[in-house]
Parts: sequence; C-alpha cells; structure tokens
Amino acid sequence: MNQNKNHAAPKKIPTLITWAIIIAIAWYWLTPNNPIPVEPPAAQANEAPPPATLYTNASPQALASAIQYLADLDNAMTQGLQILKANNLQDLSAHSQHFKTLRETGQAQFGRSVFEPLGHCASAGKFANSWWQAEVSATRQGSKETVPGAIQSHLDEFKINREECVKAADPAGQTAPHV
Repeated sequence: MNQNKNHAAPKKIPTLITWAIIIAIAWYWLTPNNPIPVEPPAAQANEAPPPATLYTNASPQALASAIQYLADLDNAMTQGLQILKANNLQDLSAHSQHFKTLRETGQAQFGRSVFEPLGHCASAGKFANSWWQAEVSATRQGSKETVPGAIQSHLDEFKINREECVKAADPAGQTAPHV
C-alpha cells in the first residue's frame, strides 16, 4: 500500500505543472496591461538645444566672418598636407581636432544645414573636415583611398560650398542679377 502512495505523487507532478502554466498564462492575458512609464536617460533630458546661429542673412558682418572662416579652412588644409608629409602622430591628432573645431565653429556661425540661408558656409567646413579624414585614412593605408575618388570628391564639394558661401553671405550678391 505504501508503494501505491509513492507512485501516485510522481504522476501528479506533471498535472500540477500543467495547471500552474495554464494559470500563469491566464493571469498574463487577463491582467490589465498598464504601460510602465519610462523616463529618458539623464543625458538626453539635460541635453541643451544647439545654440542659435550667429548669422542668418547676408550682411557685411556675415560676409567678413565667412571670408575669415574660409581662409581658416584653406589654411588648415594647407597645414594638413604638411603635417601628413611629416607623419607626426601628435600633430596629426591635434590637427584633426582643429578641423573638428573649425567644423563646429562654422555650424555655430552659419547653421547646420545647406537649407539655412548661409548653410553653405558650414557645409564648406564639413567637406573640408571630410577631405582631411579621407587624406588621413589614405595616408594610413599607404596612399590608397578606402573609397576611390573620395579625396577629390570632398575637395570638389568643399570648393562648391565655398563659392556658394561667399555668394550667400554677400549682401550685394543678394540683389545683383545672376550672370
């Protein structure tokens, strides 16, 4: 008789487990589904919007700043080629940071998009930075571009945006007829 009681317990365990699973599933489906509030991460919540653009229209001041900014980009590009020839890693790193700073300066002064009135000025900085990064990459790869033609493409885009920048910042260019 003790043997029957010992054999009955193992037979009841699968049945109990099955009922426990059924109850858990029923509980899950029948319990109201209240969304759990999610707070944004602290970094996103405290993130400040980008500062207002300094120049939003053509003016003598915008033109002077654009010309100075483009001269700074030209100078950085010329110095960059000399740094690449010297192959000094410390100077290379510092110059890469300088290009990043120039790009950010352009965005702060002229906007973050070509759709803004003076956005081509900031785009010139973006393409100068892209040109620099492509030059550095090619130098590290033994003068082989990762993407063939990228250096020239970035340089061409820089030149186009450079020209458009001066046109957009020049108050006389806004009223002068296009030739």
